[in-house]
Amino acid sequence: MYRNISHSLLAALTLGAMATAFSACNEDPEYFELPTYPDEMHIRSSVSDIVLNKGIADQAAVTFTWDRATSPLSSADKVSYKLCLYPSATKDQKSEYIATDETQLTLTHDQLNSMVARWAMPGEQVRLTAQVLSIVENETRYVRPEVSTVELTVTGYEKYPPYLYMTMTDASGLVTTQRLEQRQLGTGIYEATLNLTPCSFHFTTSEEPYPAYGMGDGPEKMAYVTEGPVTDFTCDVTGQRTVIVDTNTPYVDCRLLDIVQLPVAGQIWICGNGCSVGWNTNTAEGRMTMTGTAREPYYYSWTGDFTAGGELKIGLGNGWGDQFFYAPVENADPLTDHRLLMYRLQDAGGDLKWVPTVSGRYTFTLCLLATDMHTSFEPAN
Repeated sequence: MYRNISHSLLAALTLGAMATAFSACNEDPEYFELPTYPDEMHIRSSVSDIVLNKGIADQAAVTFTWDRATSPLSSADKVSYKLCLYPSATKDQKSEYIATDETQLTLTHDQLNSMVARWAMPGEQVRLTAQVLSIVENETRYVRPEVSTVELTVTGYEKYPPYLYMTMTDASGLVTTQRLEQRQLGTGIYEATLNLTPCSFHFTTSEEPYPAYGMGDGPEKMAYVTEGPVTDFTCDVTGQRTVIVDTNTPYVDCRLLDIVQLPVAGQIWICGNGCSVGWNTNTAEGRMTMTGTAREPYYYSWTGDFTAGGELKIGLGNGWGDQFFYAPVENADPLTDHRLLMYRLQDAGGDLKWVPTVSGRYTFTLCLLATDMHTSFEPAN
């Protein structure tokens, strides 16, 4: 009888342990999280609603102030701050952070308007959030920044018109107009790709004759003209060119660039067993992206894991039968050989591939400026 009781007790304990184990398996795992700290900065805005004014562009529009933050680890730690703005309804569209050691920051009408122009059209009211972070410098431990926010409503003005208009006059006197657009609203950098013939040209900010941009002090420099004669640029080339006009100081220039045009605009991808993409064509994982600024829209890059001894090539279509960028010679090392030749079909020169001599996370970049085609291969941060 005692043996039966012992067996029953053992069975009950075993079942209990199993139930506890199963219960533990069903619980969510616990992960370490950095501690958060309450807001002791309490950021404030000098205005709650403002209409920006181009006539006083260099004057103060808003001042943000906040209380000093302290380190939770040591009173000797230095604390600095970073402030950004973003549309309250779209938190992932943050401006660049502005760093400061002070507990206040003033933005001029021009500075604030340059931010607002990214998120709203001129004259359109937008609700913004100003966010300040406290950055603690401690030698041994990372401290999660404190966060403080305040909202304000801002209406911007037109610093940059949505378009520029290129007015061209050919040798016969025929006048044509081409509209230039901004890749990103509010940058003041305009672009168009067109087939050019010898002509003279200038730019206007609307379909009216003024204001206009004509040739300034230099072959690429522009002069802003509100009345009177406009000095035309001259073009003596024939063929496709990309016109890029930058109306920002210190550039204020116009460039006619010969940029390699891809068979399918924006479609460029890497593949091969020398990278994590493998031999798979036109994948989202392998897609190269334009990483140049609006002034330099001819840089394309891919960042990922590379394997020494593996092979690479760069495709421009949908599969193996389409055109590729091939290595300049067989087994070229992208780390040391930065030559880049025009894309082609495989039969037009052989299936030449890059072979990296290093493994790790790198950024492979192509410069598609026809007059300066080259690559770079740099360690990724």
